[in-house]
Amino acid sequence: MAFSINLAIITGNLTRDPELRFTPSGQAVCSFGVATNRSIKKGEQWEDVPTFHNVVQWGKPAEFTANNLKKGMKVTVTGRIDNRSYDAKDGTKKYISEIVADTVIGLTDHRGGGTQASHDSSNESAPLPDKTIDAVEDIVIPDEMPF
Repeated sequence: MAFSINLAIITGNLTRDPELRFTPSGQAVCSFGVATNRSIKKGEQWEDVPTFHNVVQWGKPAEFTANNLKKGMKVTVTGRIDNRSYDAKDGTKKYISEIVADTVIGLTDHRGGGTQASHDSSNESAPLPDKTIDAVEDIVIPDEMPF
């Protein structure tokens, strides 16, 4: 079998409040959107162009996300890209690409600043971050980069 990697890492803003649902077997599933921006130059002006990502998260982390994050908050999502199809109410087949999140980290709290919280599905006892970076001076960059 050939080696392959399916890894998605995005940082952006929640486009809607996370929606929590439960499967018939009781498994929690949370759906939400994240918008990321890239800048392109049009003439002499730079313009932000958004990309909208559908995200889904499962289990206890999904419950944590739904209860702690809100529309507009900045988040970092790590996971994998998944493609699926479903039959719409009008009988047509619809296709969707989404990020299946392993980790969702809230970068702003509901009071407008600082680090919110994270919940990693690979570690049910993930600690909350204890420090935020307040200034560029707080970031340590080595003299020589390995690449």
